[in-house]
Order: sequence, then C-alpha cells, then structure tokens
Amino acid sequence: MSLSRRTVLTGALTAGTLAAGGLPALAQPSFGPAARTFTAAKPARIVVLTPRKDVGDVLGLRDFIASSGLSATVEVREVPQASAMPTLLPEIRASKPDLVVTVFTPLTLGAVGRYDDPDPSRFLTDVPVVFTSVTDPVASRVVRALDRPGRAVTGTRHIAPAAVQMKTMLSYRRWKKIAAVYNPAEDNMVVAVRDLKEEAARQGVEIHDAALPRDASGAPQAAAIPDLIADAARAGAELVYIGPDTLVASNNNAVVAEQALAHRLATFCSTELPIRRANLLMGLVSPAVNVGRFAGLKAVEILTGAKPADTIPVETLNRFSLLLRIGAAKQLDLYPPMRLLNIAEIVQDA
Repeated sequence: MSLSRRTVLTGALTAGTLAAGGLPALAQPSFGPAARTFTAAKPARIVVLTPRKDVGDVLGLRDFIASSGLSATVEVREVPQASAMPTLLPEIRASKPDLVVTVFTPLTLGAVGRYDDPDPSRFLTDVPVVFTSVTDPVASRVVRALDRPGRAVTGTRHIAPAAVQMKTMLSYRRWKKIAAVYNPAEDNMVVAVRDLKEEAARQGVEIHDAALPRDASGAPQAAAIPDLIADAARAGAELVYIGPDTLVASNNNAVVAEQALAHRLATFCSTELPIRRANLLMGLVSPAVNVGRFAGLKAVEILTGAKPADTIPVETLNRFSLLLRIGAAKQLDLYPPMRLLNIAEIVQDA
C-alpha cells in the first residue's frame, strides 16, 4: 500500500499512513434473502437530524446511500439546538420513517436518550437510529457497549484517542500548558476534557480548564470566550485546545482563532470544519465526509436487513488527517517541524 502525506494512523504519527479517502470495510455489503425490498414506488425513507445541512457527515451519508443501489429518499432536517428535539420528535415519530440519522452527540442524545432511560414518550424507540460523529457513545450512555449496542442504535465515532491527539500536539512543540476551552453543558466535551487531562498528566503537561461559565438559567455563555482565552494567556498557556464542541468549535471557531492569535497562542482542533473555516493552527481529524459515508454503510445494512441494528458495532475510522495552516503559523512565528510537514495537508488561507 502506498504511503500518503495526508493521513495518520491511530497508533502514532510515525506508525505510517493509509491512502487518503478510503474507508475501512466499505465494500458494498452482501444482502441475503432476508433483505427488505425498497422500490422507486416505495423507497426507504431516511430522516437526518443535523445542526447544519452542509456538514460533511450529511454529504458523505448522501453519497454512500446514492452509490449503494438502495432505493431511498433522504430528508434532511436542520435542528440548530438539541433543546428543539422534544417538540420535533412527535412529528418525526408520527411520520414513521424507516431510519433516523443523527449528527453529533447533543442531537443524538436528544433523539434517543440514554440506554438506561429509554422513555418512549420522550425519545425514539420504535425506529432504528444511526448516529455520526458522536465522541464517546458509551460514556454518554448512548449505547451500552461499542461492540454490541444493545438497542437499535449504532453509528460512528470521529475523534482520535486522547493519547494520539496529545502526541500530535507535542510533535509540534513541547507545550508545557494547554488551555481547554469548552462548553461544560455538552456531555461529550466533559468526557473529552477528562480524557485529555488524564493523558496530559501522563505526559507531564498541565491543562488549564477554561470551561464556559453559565448564566442563572444554566445556559453556557459563548460571549465569555475572549475573556477565557485572555485568562489562559495570563496563566501561561501556550496552546488552546478545541474539542468536538458544537458551541465553541462549530459555532464560535472564528472567535477562538482571532482571540488566540491576538494573545499569540497556538490552537489545536480535533474536528475538521473549524480548522477549514477559521484561522486555527492545526488539527488531527477524521474527514467528516468519510465519517458520514461510514454511517451510510451502517444505514444500508439496517435497511436491507443485512444486520439487525442492535448488533452492528459502533466504530471509528482507522486513520486521521493532520491539517496545518501555514498562515497562522507565520502569524505566531511557529513554523511546523519538517516531520509534520511531510505528512500534513496544508490548509490554504481563504
């Protein structure tokens, strides 16, 4: 297999690379006699719940469904906030879709709840659900176990293990203090920062906890991001870590990038879209289109009857792309080491 400059194995940056764009086990599945039949007259109906219609997960899902040969319609519903789910779910349930796809942890939890609280009056329990880009579905109690979810809910993860993320950050510079800016109201971020702290302790790195404050009603305050970054700089942080956070990474990436550069702090992001859209320094990511295509495979397996949903394992892609933005590096006077340039995708400035 030829090496690629664009991808990194989960094991380590030095472990080698796989060809970019391919997906593990994404050959078309073989469907047995139990397969369900969908036709042009009666196609499978898939409802996708996503914060934004243009995310790569949705594009990849559509692409795989279209190429699979399955007769299906894909209805994409934009749900910017998980708080809208209680109002939306009765309508979804009444329309009787054949499958529901959810994007990211907040909407997934809003749709299916926790496995130990499967209340059919509040969550989807009578339709199979495939999620995509959920950080830690076991810690978030979306599924009981990755290898056997235990209910008709399965999907894909998208974040590199904390040890691999830390190795990547330290391969750029031997940072002594890293600030984690995150929304503590998102369960996936609580888990991600916990894992980051545990790995940082093993590596002798200090984590500055920069959780967003909450107002009197408990809502996180994104307006506090500039102050949090300024405080981190005063505390001696050298790099700002941005995890799989809808509020911080997806909705406020430009603010993080601007404020970090203003305080001469490097930035690292664990998801793809923020670093492609904002002036962030680097990221180690699963390309969202590939994650969506992998979720599409699971959707096709369910809809054709190839496998019961509750037996399909939750999986992560086995490679991650290193993204570097040279414009940000120049502004920080932190040019990447050559060993990273040899394996990275250079993100062009807009």
